[in-house]
Amino acid sequence: MKRNRINNNDGGMIFGFIILAVGVLILLRKLDVFYPDWLLSWPMILIAVGVITLVKHEFKSFFGVMMLGLGMYFLLEREFNFDFGLQRFIFPIALILVGIYLITQKRKEKQVMSDIQEKIKAKANKPAVIGEETKAKEEGTYATDYGTGAKSYAGMSGVSGTSYSDSVSIDSIMSGINKRMLTKNFQGGKLTAAFGGIDLDLTQSDFTGIVTLQVDVIFGGIKLVVPPHWDVRVEVTNIAAGVEDKRAYRQSEVDQDKVLVIRGTVFFGGLEIKSY
Repeated sequence: MKRNRINNNDGGMIFGFIILAVGVLILLRKLDVFYPDWLLSWPMILIAVGVITLVKHEFKSFFGVMMLGLGMYFLLEREFNFDFGLQRFIFPIALILVGIYLITQKRKEKQVMSDIQEKIKAKANKPAVIGEETKAKEEGTYATDYGTGAKSYAGMSGVSGTSYSDSVSIDSIMSGINKRMLTKNFQGGKLTAAFGGIDLDLTQSDFTGIVTLQVDVIFGGIKLVVPPHWDVRVEVTNIAAGVEDKRAYRQSEVDQDKVLVIRGTVFFGGLEIKSY
């Protein structure tokens, strides 16, 4: 049976070390051992969230960069008295950055759809080739080109609508995103919902082996709709959050060759898994 490579970079160990460090600091305070108070200040929460998100997403997460930047800004300003003169501009600047990010993602998505449509049209306009062997080669070439095209733009499916990419990468920040995946070679991906929501429909997707879907929820929610025969294994860390598996129990219909592993962190939010 074919096994897809699992991404072990789920940040669980880093999150564990952070919890351990917080416990040690609280214990040291109880023992009257001196250490800087800023180590347990609220900006450090933003910094920790940013670091965990960046590590999980291989330092390619806009949300992680934003959380880390905000944490560092408030830490320097409030704890070290740095006066950047930007306090009243933080909120509009954050909105501008989020807007630019969403516009950029939309343009990338349009480019993906345009390239896929051009490939389909190019293949449709080719003259018919006689012979089963030649036809099989032609179809194989088309499948290879199409798959390569989809993988070339993996991670550019972060806006609402339909995606033909083999992997998914969505960052929903103060917004709502609805996505339907149509790939038959699903490779997993990552979902980040911060003060927003994501609805991901995988009912038309397929794969063989084991794939990993990384989810990070912070004051938001994610709903996944999966085929009823997939073997879904939830391995998330939830803190003041709810993780609900609302799928009907159908043990006899579970396909052991299709294992979806869901990993990540749900912090003051919700994760819901459904099937029809």
